Amino acid sequence: MKREGVVLSFYLLLLWLLLCFQICLGGDTLKATQKITDQRNLVSSNATFELGFFSPPGVKSGEKRYLGIWYHKLEPQTVVWVANRDDPVADSSGVFRIAEDGNVVVEYASKSLWSSKLEPSSSTNRTLKLLDSGNLVLIDDSETTYPWESFKNPTDTFLPGMKMEATLSLTCWRNSADPTPGSFTFKLTQQEGKQSFRVQKETQIYWALDEPDTEAASQMVFNLLNNDISSNKSYSYSNKTLFVSQPSMYNKSRLLMNSSGEIVFLQWDEKEFQWNKKWWMPKDKCDTHNYCGNFGICNRENYFPRCKCLPGFISNVESNSEGCRRKSISCTNKDVTFLNLTNIKLGNPDQRNYTETEAECQSTCINMCSETQCQAYSFNNSIYGDRGSSSCNIWTRNLPSLLENFPRGRDLSILVNTADIAPTAKSCEPCGTYAIPYPLSTGPNCGDPSYNKFNCTKSTGKVSFMMRGGISYPVTEIDEDNRMFFIQPDYSNSLNPSFNPQNSIDFPFSLAEYTEGVVIKINWRPAPEPPCSKPIDCLNWPHSTCRATREGEIRCHCDSNYIWNATIMRCTQEEPSGNHSTLLELILLVTLCSLATVACITGFGIVWKKKKARKLDGASTRIQESLHESERHVKGLIGLGSLEEKDIKGVEVPCYTFASILAATDNFSDSNKLGRGGYGPVYKGTFPGGQEIAVKRLSSVSTQGLQEFKNEVILIAKLQHRNLVRLRGYCIKGVEKILLYEYMSNKSLDSFIFDRSRTILLDWPMRFEIIVGIARGMLYLHQDSRLRVIHRDLKTSNVLLDEEMNPKISDFGLAKIFGGKETEASTERVMGTFGYMAPEYALDGFFSVKSDVFSFGVVLLEILSGKKNTGFFESKQISSLLGYAWNLWSGNKLLDLMDSCLGETCNQNQFIKCAIIGLLCTQDEPIDRPTMSNILYMLDKETTTMPIPRQPTFFMTKRYSSSASSSTNPEISLHLDTSYQEGR
Repeated sequence: MKREGVVLSFYLLLLWLLLCFQICLGGDTLKATQKITDQRNLVSSNATFELGFFSPPGVKSGEKRYLGIWYHKLEPQTVVWVANRDDPVADSSGVFRIAEDGNVVVEYASKSLWSSKLEPSSSTNRTLKLLDSGNLVLIDDSETTYPWESFKNPTDTFLPGMKMEATLSLTCWRNSADPTPGSFTFKLTQQEGKQSFRVQKETQIYWALDEPDTEAASQMVFNLLNNDISSNKSYSYSNKTLFVSQPSMYNKSRLLMNSSGEIVFLQWDEKEFQWNKKWWMPKDKCDTHNYCGNFGICNRENYFPRCKCLPGFISNVESNSEGCRRKSISCTNKDVTFLNLTNIKLGNPDQRNYTETEAECQSTCINMCSETQCQAYSFNNSIYGDRGSSSCNIWTRNLPSLLENFPRGRDLSILVNTADIAPTAKSCEPCGTYAIPYPLSTGPNCGDPSYNKFNCTKSTGKVSFMMRGGISYPVTEIDEDNRMFFIQPDYSNSLNPSFNPQNSIDFPFSLAEYTEGVVIKINWRPAPEPPCSKPIDCLNWPHSTCRATREGEIRCHCDSNYIWNATIMRCTQEEPSGNHSTLLELILLVTLCSLATVACITGFGIVWKKKKARKLDGASTRIQESLHESERHVKGLIGLGSLEEKDIKGVEVPCYTFASILAATDNFSDSNKLGRGGYGPVYKGTFPGGQEIAVKRLSSVSTQGLQEFKNEVILIAKLQHRNLVRLRGYCIKGVEKILLYEYMSNKSLDSFIFDRSRTILLDWPMRFEIIVGIARGMLYLHQDSRLRVIHRDLKTSNVLLDEEMNPKISDFGLAKIFGGKETEASTERVMGTFGYMAPEYALDGFFSVKSDVFSFGVVLLEILSGKKNTGFFESKQISSLLGYAWNLWSGNKLLDLMDSCLGETCNQNQFIKCAIIGLLCTQDEPIDRPTMSNILYMLDKETTTMPIPRQPTFFMTKRYSSSASSSTNPEISLHLDTSYQEGR
């Protein structure tokens, strides 16, 4: 009996210990009479998930408290669900409970911050339970289903056991430190009986996927979304088993909609104690919706360019819209042909027909020209059941989101005019998405034999260029207008480590631009007269005859009184000989008149001064009449000694009345004042209807402001790019000269980077997108715009951020236009901002696109570090951020440059790459700095070979390293992995 009492006491003690342990954990259930506070959490029965109040990374403990669910005892804390994401608790006194009306609520100071929003219920038998799956469920004993559950109300994370439905969506956090809903949402849509998964940015489609690809992780994600993970499954493609999935493979896995727009599939690595990134979309810009615009096609294997127009199409730049348009349209059968492409990814067809043969499908497309034009067709010769026919898919709308070299892509035939893809009789046919302009040749029967260095692989649609030694390199673009093409060598090829294009290119080709590790630009010489073998070969070249040259070549030589025009590739008529004497007489007359004019100016200087204003007016009028809409017109207007309203009638933005601006700014009230620059103050204005604008008012005593006003009102109106600030209008009223810009709600980049309270809002994905956006804007100015522009004052305060944190370059007051083939210039009046000016500009007044590259490098390093280049005092021996970054690079400690608030959001490989690019941009010699196109290439590639930067002596430390002056230019390779710490 005594022994039985001891045993009973032991069991009672054990039961009491288990009860205490359960109380310490908090249990997994919350009753209607209980509540969750900062002192108590719920933990699921298998201790996988935990529910309670938390503060995001970077937020002081006890402030901004959110009710959430996270993985129990996983570091870093990984939150999978948040209740009150719009309304945090201010301190540690928040309460989570079941309210009297049966709703689940988060309360603070007797105020409801969040509710499950159920119909009121008088039931007193409701409890909350945190399941082992991470699902928080409300249980009512009187109901067979859960009245509410977190799996049906997700935030940014999808867990195993959930099922994606049209009523569900995942919305990202604003950033890693702010659970407030961000810009990107993942959802399921149904169209024509087919489901499609989409990521939307606000209301616009950002990415879409109709079906999984052959990647194993992609199949797993589809199973996860469909909650089809309970059994083993095998997957095959082309009769080959790819992989087998098992239920255990989904343990500690999640699908995350992150703040940079990626939908990411992550799995926990028990050995490395980190989240591994197994699958994500979009992988790059080519995956985003309609990245290249209608009829533009993206190639992720190329850097430059990623986007291009299809053969037979031209860019829509003239209309300031994205994508491409047809060169011409024809409905005559004999005038049209088809551009045949392979492995193309595009959206679903507009029509599905059934035909016996491809010829019938092609005929159907050609005949659709009256009301609904056929843009393209795709023929699939698989037999469809009892129809006994094959599918003929037709697209009648503009073709968006085209991607080439897609593993499961379609064979697509696009309707084009024959003359648009083969304008001459000797032109080669297009090779895939590449038009082959004459005289370039891909074979013996087209083009000029002297230019037969190209090869077309028709099965893949890829073009390659053969260099000296018989080695071929892929061509990424052919620019017919500038007689230039780009090749992309494989620098990782150990068989050719000493590749040097300078010694590998033969006539008639020549090297245009080469920077190690990136694409190479090659020019071709203008075409000579076309070759021929018999007289009939010259019928397509009017006014020419087939005959031999002195060198023995047989070509279509122009007839007498005609000369060969290599620009238009035609024989054009010579000017009559009598005109030469007339021309000489005209030159002599102009010379005499000029001498007489100089004598008059010298003798009557006083009179000339009095008439100066009238002559300036005449000069302005002549500029507008003869040079309107041209580069010379813009430069001429900017060069005028004064500027009146009549001088800028051709500017492509509206002119506003002074009265309307007074009303919009409340008479330039101090409450609307945003700031002040050397040109004068800037105000916020609001027009009727709510349109917000930024109003820049020229100070009447600022000569700098007058020149800036002329630059901006004339120049920016000509420049249109998503990463340049938009000029909305202007006003000239007496001495008042005013510019109106789009209003940037987040102000300038420096207000975030250098403000320790705001810099935490810029996580790494956001900073990287800002860097890429600035680079794109600068590339547009240097290369892609109608005018070649040098900014001369790029700095963090001149980069504005819109409401979605997209960067926009502003302040073109110091900008200079380069005409024709100009690439550099000098000035005796150096203007800019110390710390951002390139040494050759600051010391000698010499500027070029490479001086802008230097400024970009400084901005890049400031974004990475959160520190200003000037006023930097890390030690007595280092007076600038550039010197500090160089020392870290030399000591292999570049990660120490990182802004401390970036923390776990930072991709370390990307960060190091960006830091190296910053050092490359800030090298002393302009020739050593990369171009903006090279910079974008390096930013875009996950694995790339980069030159090693040289020490910037302009901001040099006191100790000089002799090794930095080596004349060699070695390379480094960055190999990026896909494993990283993912705290959220």
